[in-house]
Amino acid sequence: MSTQASTTPSGTDPFGVSLGQLLDLRAAQRADHPFVSFPDGDITYREFHASALGLAKGLVAAGLRPGGHVGILMPNCVTYLELLFAVHMAGGVAVPINARFRRRELAFVLAHSDVEILVTTDLIDEFTDYTALVGQALPGLAEHIDPAAELRLSDAPRLRRIYLHGTRETPAVRPLSELVAAGRNTTAEQVRQALDARSTEDTAVLLYTSGTTADPKGCELTHGALVRSWSAYADLVDLGPDESMWTPCPFFHVGGIGPTLSALVRGATVLSMGRFDAHVALAHIERRHAEHLFPAFPPLTLGLLRTPDYDPSRLTFVRTVLNVAPGETQQVIADLLPDNAVLLTDFGMTEGAGMITTTPTDAAVADRVHRNGVPLPGIEIRVTDPEQPTESLPVDIPGEIQFRGINAFRRYYKDPAETAATIIDGGWVRTGDLGSLDARGQLLYVGRIKDILKVGGENVTPLEVEAHLTTYPGVHMAQVVGRPSERYGEEPVAFVELASGATCTGPDLITYCRDHLASYKVPREIRFVTEWPMSATKIQKFKLRELLA
Repeated sequence: MSTQASTTPSGTDPFGVSLGQLLDLRAAQRADHPFVSFPDGDITYREFHASALGLAKGLVAAGLRPGGHVGILMPNCVTYLELLFAVHMAGGVAVPINARFRRRELAFVLAHSDVEILVTTDLIDEFTDYTALVGQALPGLAEHIDPAAELRLSDAPRLRRIYLHGTRETPAVRPLSELVAAGRNTTAEQVRQALDARSTEDTAVLLYTSGTTADPKGCELTHGALVRSWSAYADLVDLGPDESMWTPCPFFHVGGIGPTLSALVRGATVLSMGRFDAHVALAHIERRHAEHLFPAFPPLTLGLLRTPDYDPSRLTFVRTVLNVAPGETQQVIADLLPDNAVLLTDFGMTEGAGMITTTPTDAAVADRVHRNGVPLPGIEIRVTDPEQPTESLPVDIPGEIQFRGINAFRRYYKDPAETAATIIDGGWVRTGDLGSLDARGQLLYVGRIKDILKVGGENVTPLEVEAHLTTYPGVHMAQVVGRPSERYGEEPVAFVELASGATCTGPDLITYCRDHLASYKVPREIRFVTEWPMSATKIQKFKLRELLA
C-alpha cells in the first residue's frame, strides 16, 4: 500500500491580502498593541506602521517600482522588520541577505538577485563588519566619489543606491535618514497605488539558500504562501491576539520571518533579539510572558534551557515550544521544560515557506518527540522512490519526501532548469530529504539523501548515529560525516562537542556506539570540537568533510 498524507486544502489564504495590506489592517485594528518587542523595548502596531510607511515613501521616491528588488543586510533589529514591510508597502520584493555570507557569496547574491537598492548597517558584530563586507563584495564602490550620484557597477549592474542604517561615513553610501527625508513629498496615495499593484500570488521575498558546493539558490516565496502557511501555524498553536511568540532566528531566514507573520495575522506580538544571548533572552521572555517559543534549532533551544540562571519555574506561562531535532535530543529538551509547555517539532524548508508538517499540540508525547507530525492544512506530502520520483512508496519505507500545496515556492530566481528539476508533474516539490510515512500519515524525517553514507554496501543514516551519541552523558552535540575509505568506500567520522565541564574520550564514545549499534555504523574516529561551522541556523557538514580531507 502506498501512502500519502494531507489535510483539507483551503485553496485560498484566510485574508486575501498581501503582507503590506495585512500590516495596514492590523495597524488600524491593533494600533496601540505591541507588535515587535526587543530586549530594549517594544513598538506598537501604530508606531511600526508609521515608520514602515515613511520608509516606503522613501523607496517610491528613490524610484522603486512594483516588482523591484530591495536587499537588506543587517542583524535582527526593529529597523530590519520596518524595511521588510516598507518594501512590500512600496510594491517591491524584499531580498533579505544572509548576514553570515562572506565576500564571494554576497557578491554573487547582489549581482544575481538584481537588487536596485541595498540597505545595510554600520554595526560590527562577532561575525561581520557589514560596511567593510559590502566594500569587499563591490570593489567598484571605491571609484564612486559622489554619494548623491546613482551607482554604476559592473559587479552589480542593477544596483543604483546603497543606504546605511547608522552614522559611519562611507563612500558611495547614503544615510538611511536621507531615504526617509526623500519620501516626505511622496503621498500615502502613491504608496497605496504601488501596494495595490501587487497580488497575493506575486513574489514577496527572495530568500537565498546557503550554498554548499554551488552558488546559493534564490527561492521566490509569494505573499499568499507566507500568509497561508504561517496563519496555519498560528491556528495550530492557538496563538491569541494578546499573546506573544519569541523567535531568536534571523530575519533573513523563514524561522525569523515566519513567527513574525504568525503574530501579525493574529494581531499579537513577536519577540526577537539581535545577537542570541541566553541570559538576555530568558529575561525578555519572562518580561513579556511569551506563551509560544520558536527557537527551532538545538543550539538556540538548549542554549536557552541550559543557561545557568534557567529554572522551569521561570517559564510556567509558556504553552508551546518548537524545536527540530532527533528524538533523543527532543526528549532532553522536553525534560528541561516546565510541565505545561508542549514541545513540538516540524519538517520544513525554505522552498515550503518554512513549515510543511508539524506535530499537533494534542498528539501523544511519543509522537511529538519521535515523529515530525502531519501536513499543515492545505498541504500534501508523499514519499517516493528517489530514482523514480513519481512512484510512491509503501508505509514505513524510506524514500524522498515531496510536498505540494498552499506553501510551495514559486520558482528559483533565474534558474528554470533547477526549477523544473525540483517542481515536477502535479506541482510536487522534491525536497532531497529522506523520510517515511506511517499508517496514520505521520512523517518521520531520516536525513538529507546526499548525507546518507554507504559503508561497505550498507546505508548509514548520520542522524541515527548522532542521536545515539547525544545520549552519552556530557555530549552536547554530535555530527557524523563520511570519509573516503579504500576498503569500505566510506567510513563514518563523528565530530563531538562536550557540555561545559564534561570529560570523555574518543574510545569511550566508540565503545558506547559499538555496544548499541551495528558495527558498520560505529564511527571510526571521534574528533572533539568547541565550535561549529555554521550557516545562519545549521551546521555546515560540507565544511566538516573538508576538515577530513
